[in-house]
Amino acid sequence: MSMKVAAFLTVAVTVGLCTATVVADELIYIDVARFDSDLNPNVMLVFPGFNNEGGTLILQDVQVDFRHESAVVLRADNDDPFKTAIVNGRMFRSWTTTGPGVVGNGSKIVTTPQVFLDMDDGDGKIFDPTPPDGTDFGRVHYDLPSGTHHPDINLYETNGPGKVEFVADVLLMINDLQFVEAPDRWQLEVEAPYLDVEVKLKYTYIPEPASLTLVLMGVGAVLLRRRRQV
Repeated sequence: MSMKVAAFLTVAVTVGLCTATVVADELIYIDVARFDSDLNPNVMLVFPGFNNEGGTLILQDVQVDFRHESAVVLRADNDDPFKTAIVNGRMFRSWTTTGPGVVGNGSKIVTTPQVFLDMDDGDGKIFDPTPPDGTDFGRVHYDLPSGTHHPDINLYETNGPGKVEFVADVLLMINDLQFVEAPDRWQLEVEAPYLDVEVKLKYTYIPEPASLTLVLMGVGAVLLRRRRQV
């Protein structure tokens, strides 16, 4: 897993009417927990806490966004020499993630269109997903947001370097077939199943007012010097 970090800084100072506008800055961290089975252990995602640098930075808001994305490749083969079948592929995912003051969760069922499978064409126990008795459903996939949260900023702010932890847990990963009337013998091939749970953490903050005063004093001194030169 790799963490993506983005930092945005915008400070605007307007002098003339002795006013100053400070646009809030943002720190954004993104990390992903990946699972390929619901037997996988929990995954811990560790993010930096918000360091207020001795009170010189004022944390205004903490935003946590969850997203989940999943896929699998499904193929089927009817091995019953006496029964046809109507079948679709199905992917089911369920997960939960907890962090300081936050609980995220999601579930999703994706089904493929139904396909007619003829009686076994003689391939027997050899898996063959080609028609008329087999099918390749291809890649079953989804990518969805799963909620935005604004937890208590005190749970994330630190006076000095710190960290916050999120724990992602996969509850269920099902990759299977649904038959209108199941044949007596059939085979399913499952390839490359995965579930990604993404956590996006955003800190919104502004400089401490005393720092802004120093900025204004500096700009004012420059203007005064220019006027004297004129």
